[in-house]
Amino acid sequence: MNNEPKPEPGSTQPGPVGETPANADRIARRRERIAARAQAHPESAGLPQSLIDQLPATRRERPTVVSTSDRIEQRLTVTPLRQVPRTDEAVDGQIVPSRPRAKVRQNYGEKIWFVLSVALPVAIAAVYFAFFASNQYVAEFRFTVKDATMQSTSAATSNIISMIGGSGGSLSYDNYLVTDYLLSRQATEELQQRINVTQLYARPEADWWARFDPSQPMEKFVKYWQSMVTAHYDQVTGIAIAQVRAFTPEDALVIANSLVTLSEELVNRIANRTQNDAVRFAQREVERAEERLKAIRAKLTEYRNRVGVIDPATSVVASNSALVQALRGTVAQLETQLQTLRLQNLQPNAPAVVTLQNQINSTKEQLATIEGSVGRNKSGAALSAVIAEYEQLELERQFAQAMLTSTMAALDASRASAASQHLYITPFVRPSLPESSLYPRRILTIVTIAGLALIVWLIGLLIGRSVFERLG
Repeated sequence: MNNEPKPEPGSTQPGPVGETPANADRIARRRERIAARAQAHPESAGLPQSLIDQLPATRRERPTVVSTSDRIEQRLTVTPLRQVPRTDEAVDGQIVPSRPRAKVRQNYGEKIWFVLSVALPVAIAAVYFAFFASNQYVAEFRFTVKDATMQSTSAATSNIISMIGGSGGSLSYDNYLVTDYLLSRQATEELQQRINVTQLYARPEADWWARFDPSQPMEKFVKYWQSMVTAHYDQVTGIAIAQVRAFTPEDALVIANSLVTLSEELVNRIANRTQNDAVRFAQREVERAEERLKAIRAKLTEYRNRVGVIDPATSVVASNSALVQALRGTVAQLETQLQTLRLQNLQPNAPAVVTLQNQINSTKEQLATIEGSVGRNKSGAALSAVIAEYEQLELERQFAQAMLTSTMAALDASRASAASQHLYITPFVRPSLPESSLYPRRILTIVTIAGLALIVWLIGLLIGRSVFERLG
């Protein structure tokens, strides 16, 4: 035991914690006993053969009995921190495993991933919304589409329609059309023509992230517009709500009022299309009736020229009938005078009686001739055929005249209906000038970004750990 060299005074050789000059000899003896035990029973010591071979020969050959006090003292011995090995090596007869370097790299990777996925996005969002984000003002209006032609609908019918769908099917369709139109490209193009809306969203007051570049094409502005305007229709209440965001209160109010005007023009264009179609149809019907009346009048004129009478029913028949009646009256008058002369006892050959008798005979002959020619006109044609043809042409003329009158009345009604306004955009909550900004919602947005970042971080962490476990 005394053959082991002792450390020189003033040397800096490290030793176990609690080692003093008084117990240095005891610690050396304990080490010799451990080495002797390992030499005698290497399988129970747990030391590799390479370490046992490195022990001094004198120590390997000395069997030593380890007492209970030595075991307790061995367990109480603490290895100093500066002697903790970084690789698997034997210290005081024990194998101390080192910390895996892969686990160290994994811990560093997790920290870097947390900084990149959580800390950095939240910090950027906090800086942007705290110092750079511009205020956005909201102008809201609520409206519904009203049909003037439905004002005559009874109250009971209106209640039934409201209970079924909140409003009529046609009006719901019109409300959906308007809300979809507010987000469409057509609305942006019409706003661009009226108020130059792209310049309103390119104001220098807006921050670089929210500002729109006017040099971008209209397709880009449509996407930008859909992020600045919201519109939806509630079918239960029959109310449509639209909100417009802008960087100044005045711009938000101007855009909202322009949208109300454009929406009203849209529904009236849709409604007037059917009215314009009705006007065109009525116009065509009037033209057809006029052409038909002109053709019938031409036939009637040709007939009158051919027959030689304007109205056979009134000229030929009436004149013949009047002549027959006149001749009959003349015959009756002459016969009365003749009877008077006979009552005066005049002879039949008296000049007066002979004269009256001759007048009566000639009048009767003329009456017989007229009565025989009542059914014919001056040219000798049968008067019944002439009157039948005339009545047919006159009936067609009257029908064409009536059709022309009715179509002209329908045309006037269609024009009046097309000129009137049937559908109305009724903004019962009109746009007003905003007084304070509602967007951006800074705290809510930062919290949302932080929550999403944490979710991404957790997903990446789970994936990374599963990969490290599989690799090694």
